[in-house]
Amino acid sequence: MTLSDRQIERYSRQIIVPGFGGAAQERLLAARLAILADSNEVEPALSYFAGAGIGHITLVVPGERAAAAERAARIRDLNSDVVLAHAASVPAEIDLLFALVGGPESRAALDADSGRLRSGAMIVIRIDAPARIAVIPAGAGCPRCVGDALLDPPRARAEHAEFVAMVAAIEALKLLAGLAAANAAALIEFDGPAASARPLPVRNLIAAAAVCGCRRTAASASASR
Repeated sequence: MTLSDRQIERYSRQIIVPGFGGAAQERLLAARLAILADSNEVEPALSYFAGAGIGHITLVVPGERAAAAERAARIRDLNSDVVLAHAASVPAEIDLLFALVGGPESRAALDADSGRLRSGAMIVIRIDAPARIAVIPAGAGCPRCVGDALLDPPRARAEHAEFVAMVAAIEALKLLAGLAAANAAALIEFDGPAASARPLPVRNLIAAAAVCGCRRTAASASASR
């Protein structure tokens, strides 16, 4: 994809950032992102990603029946380069899943869907306390594989939940633009606005499996009974 003159003008503030450039913007426009979030949490991240020019965004909002058409029209007005879709579950073929876990519905949807991914990386954000962000590379497993309580029942909302979500959105943008290592698994933990990072242990996917290793093993065990 080559940027048009209109796109160069639209994204000029990003393109001129040192280390970004036109090639990174082209990667964003070609990227396929899925956002999984509760309906009351989805808007800030969606607006940020659409404004940045991520070309294909799929929203998975558990339990939501209204607002889809209105939201799609608003995103078209914000940035006509962006194609916005709504889905009942996370598509298997994406570049990145951005999962913002704030309540029981988003947690359950993440548990049900994330093991189906065939191609994409994941960023899982827990905006309850203690807030944390897990960066899970493509092929590294699902949130159940990597552990660190990513699928625990949500607790009370973290005091700095909006800040944590924005930090995660920047990490997602860096990955999709090719500005961050695609194979580095990390857990970013927050104590208020202060953050620390450490490596995140992962298990590899079973080759050619449609689901992650832990679910494949569980399914095999169940079938053998």
